[in-house]
Amino acid sequence: MRPQYSHSGRGVLAMANSGPDSNKSQFYITYRSCKHLDGKHTIFGKLVGGMDTLNALERIGTDNKDVPVEEMKIEKVAVFVNPFQEAQDELKAEREAELAKASEELKKMPKPAEKERKVFSSGVGKYINPAVKKEARKAAEDQPSGSASKKVKPNSYALSDFSAW
Repeated sequence: MRPQYSHSGRGVLAMANSGPDSNKSQFYITYRSCKHLDGKHTIFGKLVGGMDTLNALERIGTDNKDVPVEEMKIEKVAVFVNPFQEAQDELKAEREAELAKASEELKKMPKPAEKERKVFSSGVGKYINPAVKKEARKAAEDQPSGSASKKVKPNSYALSDFSAW
């Protein structure tokens, strides 16, 4: 619910839910400002004409349960503005403003300078210095091989000895 729509003044057209799990709605037109209903019910619009009809509806009395003593029916309604087109236009304008703001922020951000890399050879590993490759090979050759010193652990468990049973 947007704050620009409020129950201020006569002729506000809105809808109220009839209760939880009732799947029913009650549409109403206000006779005066009802600020206490703001944020609780959905406002659809406002009367721009027909105030004499609203005055006639207001003069109809109600019983002790606040139900009109005479049946009221609205037989004809005219919608002057397509609310969907208006909402689409507002949404489009908001999106364009956000895109413009984002592009301005991108323009303000400094671009990082890319450091030029030195190419030592072609293909895979072309950026690796050959001197560093030689040092890595020497370090690998100087380390002793760990496979010759590995001891084999004898299996102390045998299934042939059943003397403990």
